[in-house]
Amino acid sequence: MALLFFLIVAAYTLHPNRYITCAGNLLTVEKTHLENGEAVIEKIKIPKGTKVKVHQKQEHSSIIIYNHDKLKVKNSNLSNSFNEAIHTDYVYCRRLVNLREEKGGKLSKVVVKKGERVKVESIDKKDWDENTGQIRWYKVKKKNKTYYLSGAYVESSRKLALKKYDQAISYSTYWDDYYKDGYSKDAYTSQIDYKPIKKETYNENPMPKHVKAIHVSMDNFINNQKYIEKLKDINTIIVETKNDEGSILYASDVCKDYLSDPSLAINNAMISKKDLTKIIKEYKKKGFYCISRIVTFKDAVFAMESPKESLTDKSGNLVMYNDQYWPSAYSRKAWMYNVELAKECADLGFNEIQFDYVRFPDGTASANSKLNFHNTYKESKVAAIQGFLEYAKEELSPKHVYVAADMFAWPIVACDDQDIGQFLPAIANVVDVICPMPYLDHFSSGSFGIEDPVENPYDTLYAFTKISNEQLKSIKYPAKYRTWIQGYNMDAEDVKQEIKALKDTNYPDYMVWLASGDKKNIDKIKKGF
Repeated sequence: MALLFFLIVAAYTLHPNRYITCAGNLLTVEKTHLENGEAVIEKIKIPKGTKVKVHQKQEHSSIIIYNHDKLKVKNSNLSNSFNEAIHTDYVYCRRLVNLREEKGGKLSKVVVKKGERVKVESIDKKDWDENTGQIRWYKVKKKNKTYYLSGAYVESSRKLALKKYDQAISYSTYWDDYYKDGYSKDAYTSQIDYKPIKKETYNENPMPKHVKAIHVSMDNFINNQKYIEKLKDINTIIVETKNDEGSILYASDVCKDYLSDPSLAINNAMISKKDLTKIIKEYKKKGFYCISRIVTFKDAVFAMESPKESLTDKSGNLVMYNDQYWPSAYSRKAWMYNVELAKECADLGFNEIQFDYVRFPDGTASANSKLNFHNTYKESKVAAIQGFLEYAKEELSPKHVYVAADMFAWPIVACDDQDIGQFLPAIANVVDVICPMPYLDHFSSGSFGIEDPVENPYDTLYAFTKISNEQLKSIKYPAKYRTWIQGYNMDAEDVKQEIKALKDTNYPDYMVWLASGDKKNIDKIKKGF
């Protein structure tokens, strides 16, 4: 017995356990091996907090065993305990972030600004991701009160939080002349998070290699299932779950937490959650990928219930643009409402959430001095839109659904945000899928040097996609590019030419916009798919 105890102690002493510690979430270690007689260096990333066994300790470094490999690391990257390995006194945010009063709880009004130092009170081991080394939640202290801060936004030093990743970003300074010198740089780069982060893939939720989609109303999704399932070459269905009047088209439970009269949002509901779940399962069994389209910041129901969170005049009266009232994209209440709806849709079985009207209303610039957007935190419009999408991505990632954002075509052509908050690099750096809307009839005569864009679907889509591609090159890990194409007022040959243009620019994914997706309208163009 004594001998066994001695052997165990000796083994531990000779090969003790240690925990990886480093400034970031991953420690990069080099491993050399022979390949066809040549020495090849392989870079291995070990998550911070990982337990490893020390094989041989040296003065300044040690040989450790990790996944059966013997690797050399500095002794400064080895800690005696897990808590010591992940411990940090302070964290710093890469962008403005709202703190939470509880993990995963509602956004509080208290914010941490870009580069601001925040005192860390504690870290729960349950919030450590063993695959990435990232901490999901930090318990922090600000103004003598404790909050929770998502690890998705933080760095271990102010230098890292303020690191520039925007050197390749190009933008027009058009709005400097309208607002002030330096406005564009502040709006498009200084307030924006451009840290390169690889997009996630979920093995249990595979996205089609090439999405070929049509958009349908909830009514058609429910009642035209057999017709839709027989459409040749279509593998994806996009269904409207919340429309641009603020109606939720299924019996949602979310609105009761955000609206004093939930019936205003769900009085047009067509189906129960249970039955919608069943139909989604049926589509998926037939091989279809299902996307929930949520109209976000165009919502009369929410705006009329929450005017202080919406676009008003200086006296607080709601203002109508494009025949509708708009929640302010600065509103954290509007953020939470739409993200909670998205989470509910994820639980129903949708593979992906697509946020539409994720922008400010267009055409407000000339009236800005008379309007109140309720910009509590003095953000640029681009920062607010990116902030919402980062928050959505943060909340939806644990559910393993993809996040997509629709985008006007003209900001891409103009290479700015057109004063609606949509700037391609800022959005594409965050979401999984970016969905421009280059509808032919939205381009005026002479666009791209084309006399009549509607009569030249191939040339128009080809020219637009080339511009998009150049902007996407400015970020390291851009979102998947999936274009809306015009299906209304078109024939099958027109649609075929649009799709050919996308294929010829190496972006073969497409989504056909037909509004409701009625059978008679699909029949007119389905030979073009």
